[in-house]
Amino acid sequence: MPEKNSQISKPSVKRAIKFALGDAYHNAGTVILTNLFWTATFLPCLLIGIWMREGSSPLYFLLLGGCFLLTSPALAGIYAISRKVAIKEYEIERSDFFLGIKEHWKKSLIFSLICVIVPLVVGSSLIFYGQLISTNPFNIILWVVSVWILIFFLLAQVYFFPLLITQKMGVVQILKTSFLLTLNNIGFTLVIVLLELIILLLCSITGIIFLAGVSVIALLQSNAFVEIAKRYTGEEIRKEIKREGDEKRDLRDVIRNIFFPWKYD
Repeated sequence: MPEKNSQISKPSVKRAIKFALGDAYHNAGTVILTNLFWTATFLPCLLIGIWMREGSSPLYFLLLGGCFLLTSPALAGIYAISRKVAIKEYEIERSDFFLGIKEHWKKSLIFSLICVIVPLVVGSSLIFYGQLISTNPFNIILWVVSVWILIFFLLAQVYFFPLLITQKMGVVQILKTSFLLTLNNIGFTLVIVLLELIILLLCSITGIIFLAGVSVIALLQSNAFVEIAKRYTGEEIRKEIKREGDEKRDLRDVIRNIFFPWKYD
C-alpha cells in the first residue's frame, strides 16, 4: 500500500458522509429522476407482494419474477450515475443511466438476487435455530454463527455494486473482494451500514424512499468506496472540477433543479 501520503490513504467516514450529502444536494434533479425510474419498476413488485399476502399462486410468482427483472437492472443505472457524481465527473447525461443498465444488468440482477436470498435464508436459520435452543442448548452456537454471517453479509454488500460498476470482475471475484475489503476496513464499513439503515428507516417511514432514498444510499456507498480506494491507490480520484456558478448555488437553485431538472441539464 502506498505510504506517500498517510492522510490520503486513510478512509474517512466524515468525508464520505459530507460528499454523499453534498452530491445529493447539488444533483437533486438527477437523484430524484433516477430514483423515480427505480420506483416505477419496483411498485409492481410491491403490489404483487401485497396481493400474495392474501393468497399466493403460480401466476403471482411469475409476475413477481418478471417485475424483478426490471427492478434489478435499474439499480445498475443508479449506481452508474452515482459513481460519476461521486468522483465529480460533471459531464453527466441521462444516457449514462441507460448505458449503466445496458452494460451491467446481468450482474446487477445476480447481486440483487444474492442480496435478497442470503438474508432470507440466514434469517430463516435464525428462526429455526432459535426455536431449537429450548430443546438443545448447543443450538445456540449455530444461532450465533448465523447472526455473524448475516452481519458480515450486510457489511460486505456496501461494496457489491460499486465494485460491479468500477471493476471488470466476475461475480465470485466481486464477492471475494467485498469480503476482503470489509475485513480490512471493519470499523469504517460498520458505520456506513448503520447510516444506510438509518437512511432506509427514515426514508421508508416518510415515503421518501420512492422519491430519492435508493439514490441517496447509492451515493453513500459510492463515496464510501471512493474513500476506501484511496487506501490502496494512495490517490484521491475525486476530480477537483467546479461547474460554473456552483459557488453561487443557493436553495432556490436546488429547488428549481428538483422540479424542473430537464430545463437546466
